Amino acid sequence: MVSASSLLLPSSVRGLTSCASDGAVRVACTTPSSTLTSSSSSAATSTSPSVLSVAVAYRATPRAPTAAPLLLRLTWSRSPLGPPALSFAPSASSPAVQLRRRRGTRFFPASDGGGGGGGEQQKRPQMALFWDLTAARYDATSPEPVDGFYVVAVAGAEVVLAVGDLAAEFVKAKFEGQIPKARVLPAARRDRVVVAAAEPGHPRRHRHHPDAPVHTARVRFAEGAPEHEVAVGCRAASGDEELWVSVDGKRAVHARRLRWNFRGNQTVFVDGAPVDVMWDLHGWWFRDPPGCAVVMLRARSALESRLWLEEEAAAPGFSLVVQAFKTPP
Repeated sequence: MVSASSLLLPSSVRGLTSCASDGAVRVACTTPSSTLTSSSSSAATSTSPSVLSVAVAYRATPRAPTAAPLLLRLTWSRSPLGPPALSFAPSASSPAVQLRRRRGTRFFPASDGGGGGGGEQQKRPQMALFWDLTAARYDATSPEPVDGFYVVAVAGAEVVLAVGDLAAEFVKAKFEGQIPKARVLPAARRDRVVVAAAEPGHPRRHRHHPDAPVHTARVRFAEGAPEHEVAVGCRAASGDEELWVSVDGKRAVHARRLRWNFRGNQTVFVDGAPVDVMWDLHGWWFRDPPGCAVVMLRARSALESRLWLEEEAAAPGFSLVVQAFKTPP
């Protein structure tokens, strides 16, 4: 089975379990979501990371008892010409198809799950995709629309994906409300960002490190769980490099001397459940030209009792992956 984590996870992070430690931090619960948003424009500065693309994998469980679960992927990306672009993959093993029109319908044929390649293929029914981005509004820092849009997928006479504030209205008008909805949950999310170098004199962004770039997300780590604000920041001052991850403004992970501790992991507890935080900064520090820094937060599922290993990927929890680049790749 191809998992959502393996679908979006960079290869550099898959080996991080070798760095496992027993340290754990409990994060006080206050108030993780299907959406990840950049910080509000009123707080944004030139040190705010610019989001190149946002890829979200959704796991759909149809109501029909004989129907297999589906793993769908939407990717929002910046375009050098015109508004941000959208692509869609109807399964974990399918290549993404770019949706060039701002509004349209596209049909995907059924797949029996076979294939001559070495990878396992996902079986899926015939699927119809409907989308409308003509009135979509975007945040200045992200290619993912804020509102005014919908993306809806239908397979096996069920709605298997409904994204956007206009999705429910479209489904009601298109199908007159006479169509069941599958259980759909975000399974994984990956943000690719470009981090601008901090310059003195800019407004302060972070109370602990005012000149450091910070990428902020609002995520929901489990079904029915509350949203949390997750912030990932890094300061690269010579001899005093730092990486930190905070949840709802409370520091959960703090790593220093990153040229030595460029890979590592720590477990934090959010809403009483373990969330593994892993980072790999080797490419950022030691490659020429520079690679990317990767930070991953991954909730353990109810079936897991330890840090994620490759053989446990069949039942993963939600994961958030942030890939940071010094310059656009």
